[in-house]
Amino acid sequence: MRTSQHTWHALWALWLLLGSAAVGAESVQPDEQAVREVLSGKRKVAHALWWGFRPEDATNALQAAINSGAEKVIVHKMPSPWIVDRIELAGNQEVVFEPGVVVLAKKGAFRGPNDALFTAWGRSNLKLTGYGATLRMHRSDYAGPDYKKAEWRHVLNFRGCTNVTVAGLTLAESGGDGIYLGSGRNGEPNRNVTIRDVVCDRNYRQGISVINAEKLLIEDCVLKNTAGTPPAAGIDFEPNCATERLADCVMRRCVIENNQGYALVIYARPLDASSAPISIRVEDCITRGTNARSASIVTSCGSSGAVKGLIEFVNCRFEDVGRAGITIGSKPPGGVRLRFLRCTLADPSDRPTTAAPILFSTHKGDLGDIGGVEFLDCTLVELVSRPVMQLNDATGARLLDVTGTLSVRRGSDCVKYTLDQKLIDQWIPFDPVVGIRPVSLEGVRFERVSSAAPVGGRQVSGARVREEATYLLWAGRGQEVSLRLAHEPVGRSQGKPLAVGVFSPAGKQIQTVTIAFPGEADCKFTAAETGSYRIVCQPGTHTVRVLAATHPICIAGWGGQIHLLGTTGEWFFRVPSGTREFGIRVRGEGDGERVSAAVFDATGKLRWQRQNIGPAQSLHIQRDPAQQDEIWRLRLTRPTLGVLEDVYLDFRAIPAVIALHADDLLRPSLGPHP
Repeated sequence: MRTSQHTWHALWALWLLLGSAAVGAESVQPDEQAVREVLSGKRKVAHALWWGFRPEDATNALQAAINSGAEKVIVHKMPSPWIVDRIELAGNQEVVFEPGVVVLAKKGAFRGPNDALFTAWGRSNLKLTGYGATLRMHRSDYAGPDYKKAEWRHVLNFRGCTNVTVAGLTLAESGGDGIYLGSGRNGEPNRNVTIRDVVCDRNYRQGISVINAEKLLIEDCVLKNTAGTPPAAGIDFEPNCATERLADCVMRRCVIENNQGYALVIYARPLDASSAPISIRVEDCITRGTNARSASIVTSCGSSGAVKGLIEFVNCRFEDVGRAGITIGSKPPGGVRLRFLRCTLADPSDRPTTAAPILFSTHKGDLGDIGGVEFLDCTLVELVSRPVMQLNDATGARLLDVTGTLSVRRGSDCVKYTLDQKLIDQWIPFDPVVGIRPVSLEGVRFERVSSAAPVGGRQVSGARVREEATYLLWAGRGQEVSLRLAHEPVGRSQGKPLAVGVFSPAGKQIQTVTIAFPGEADCKFTAAETGSYRIVCQPGTHTVRVLAATHPICIAGWGGQIHLLGTTGEWFFRVPSGTREFGIRVRGEGDGERVSAAVFDATGKLRWQRQNIGPAQSLHIQRDPAQQDEIWRLRLTRPTLGVLEDVYLDFRAIPAVIALHADDLLRPSLGPHP
């Protein structure tokens, strides 16, 4: 009885495997006949081992098997990992990784910031199956000094692909995401993608990033232990521009745990009224462990109009220890609908780190009010008593159209709330200060109250200014001016040299100074005229600080706001004569960043004091107008809860100009500089 050719090749492959196991991780020679039969189309199923195996580098063999045109490529378990460099996937093909297979990124490779382990551009009908198999990279290497910092060294990188299935694999230790679903070369979305029974473990940026997808199903997956660069989430739905889409995306029966960032992020701020409607459904999912928070949903409330559609969470349970909660940002009432149906927030900690489990927020650039959220038959289970909802407001918005039913259980007590506008206004009263207009300093000239400008070593505040920094410096004609500035990093994000412009009292730019990142630089000039000089820069996410100055220095917020970082101390500010009503809003960033503040009037009387300010709190003063300017004082101190990081000072109806010394304060004149 003759043995078939197929059987002989199967026996040959088995012999190679057994022989390899016996001698250890040795090379396997190619089966040239089997390769020819695959390339000629006689065989539809190929074994990657037929192209050989080199334990030190199996890239060529695995890539050749994928390029062979076989409908199915089987990757055998070897005594050592399949060590590979970048692999390009093919279409119309299933790649099967047998149980126990480890595909390992080659050490010292993946130098490019976008080098992924497996990449597919514009492919169709692609399936990766690997129950019990692992695709692993070297996350810690890419974060080290030998590599250019990047966040795109993904395990699986799909760009504009169609009909894709990933099943059973563990995707670990990437320098970016476990799975990235990005746009194709011409902006095409990924369509008809299924991710099932996948574990994403210890990836650098995200377990899964969804940038551009239509008809996406993610089910029975575990997304855990993400840590590295923000957002560091379990999963992040985050389009980069208005033409990308999040349509017909379903996520069910997934567990998201122990991520450095949020468990689940939907950051749809780049989408607007011109975008395709959002459609995301998250059902029967659990977040737990040490995620920074359970879920964050941010949409758009800007001038381009709001994106439409529906985002819904159904039968989800949020159990993050000390951090179980939902953040909803820049969500206009008339935009995409956001619905929570039969969801439970159940924080097991008796010391939650957040002030409220449901937190609404606005961001710079938002226009109008926020809201448009339904909580239908939802439950909040807590061990402590705290507000159910809170608003962290940066713009002066009102919370509208929050409806549904919410049961709050604390011990044996249970209260069921019917959410309507009356209750929301009771929980989150509208702040009258937001109705007071800020004072624009554009085109305003400043005067010094006393005629003489002190010269010499000046004590400086040491305040770190973030985002936009404008300093006002008074100098007399002919005086030599010198100040030293520091450009300082925030976190581990990269920065670039900072350009600092110096403007004369007449508004003419007279000098530009560049400060390295990080670094220090001196700004020196001779005052050609007497008056107020502006020193202007934009440190963005990092900060600038004045280390030394020969002349009086003020910090100014050109649009009414000053953004500080990690700063405490006392500052003086001016309330101009004739001011009947003014306000100051103080806030931290988000829920965990806080500050304590106090305001004293011109007589030294304490007029307002608040501890541990996270969401904005306001001083509102209504009074008979004074006959002359008054100098008030603001004190910032460290919080007793949370951390001191970002602090925003928002001045209404009075100039946003502060100084360390009362006699350093400049006074806006009645008109612009001629």
